[in-house]
Amino acid sequence: MKYCQDPFVTIHQGDCREILPSLDCVDLVVTDPPYGISFMGKAWDKALPDKAIWQECLRLLKPGGFAFVMCIPRADCLSRMIISLEDAGFLVNFTPIFWAYASGFPKAQNIGKAVDKRLGAEGTVQICKKDGDGQLRPIPATPQAKALDGSYGGFQPKPAVEVIIVAMKPLSEKTFVDQSLKNRKGITWLDDCKIPTESDTRRIKSGWQDSGYVGGQYDSEKYNAFEARNHTGRFPANLLVSDDVLNNGRVRKSSPVGHKGVGWKHSGNTKDEMTPLRYQQEFNDSGSFSRYFDLDSWAQTLPFLIVPKASKGEKDRGLKDRPTEQVTDGRDIPPDYPSQRGQTQRHNPHPTVKPLKLMAYLITLGSREGDVILDPFMGSGTTLLAARQMGRKAIGIEIEEKYCEIAARRMSQMVMDLT
Repeated sequence: MKYCQDPFVTIHQGDCREILPSLDCVDLVVTDPPYGISFMGKAWDKALPDKAIWQECLRLLKPGGFAFVMCIPRADCLSRMIISLEDAGFLVNFTPIFWAYASGFPKAQNIGKAVDKRLGAEGTVQICKKDGDGQLRPIPATPQAKALDGSYGGFQPKPAVEVIIVAMKPLSEKTFVDQSLKNRKGITWLDDCKIPTESDTRRIKSGWQDSGYVGGQYDSEKYNAFEARNHTGRFPANLLVSDDVLNNGRVRKSSPVGHKGVGWKHSGNTKDEMTPLRYQQEFNDSGSFSRYFDLDSWAQTLPFLIVPKASKGEKDRGLKDRPTEQVTDGRDIPPDYPSQRGQTQRHNPHPTVKPLKLMAYLITLGSREGDVILDPFMGSGTTLLAARQMGRKAIGIEIEEKYCEIAARRMSQMVMDLT
């Protein structure tokens, strides 16, 4: 069944182990695979991807091509994912990218509450009090539970970080320079991923609203002008921040551009750009610590991104005529804090929808306009949407039919918005 009528996007429904061998070469792999933790009770997340899948991705990539593979920071899952990629033939001797956000919710078991239940005190009157975080929580009913109040099973803190493993197919040439001259691989486009300052963002908003995307094609002159404008800002770090998550209330100021005498100082530039201190670039701005790594600010430099966050509206865009489904976190036990449980009706029931801006950042980092992006674990299609918006071609594979249908609907709506 053909799920997408767009000539730039191909959606395959089925097992990627069966579909990948039939594909031709690609420029970049961007994917959010199963983590092997049965997330939200989903059967497809019971095991990490087969090493054979990564071997096929390696085969499809051009020499020096990159793969950005998302994973949770849990040590066992992350280590096995990295080893699996390395065993498949990828080079993994790069720093991962850490994406920090504020929207995760705790899943740890409240031991005091569990003890009350074990002792048969669950039916007693529960007096609630206001906690420091503004949440309602029960006061333990039994002495044993009171002694354990405030404790939780194991160590399950609130999730606030996901890891993006950076892997590369080995070079076919001797050096990165030789490889880049041969096929423009073995490189990442870091200048396009610089984090803009407040003044950069204002100028981009006022002067570059037209992305050059008309009728499904790019006006290269306008697009190149946009790219050149985006080469200002802070050099990319291995940390991306969403939702101003590093804001602790303190305002930090950067010095204005100016001559400060003779010497050396690292201010976010590369080794080749380090010159005497009087030539160093300083940013005359202020704000929270988040602004040094702000994915939200970077996304504002891309006016053709429709929605900046993976909100409910973004997930459900183009799906309003699709019946809703109940979404929970897969646990049979009642939640400690019902407000943190996603028990809602959604048109897009996929549990791990990533924000468009994050996938757009990774696609920008590892590819150029016209390149082919592969996502062997497509889900509801966010990677494909971001690739299409960025002027790339995209191939997605998803084993569950309903998610293929959802991805196709989202793509149709996005193409309508663009044209």
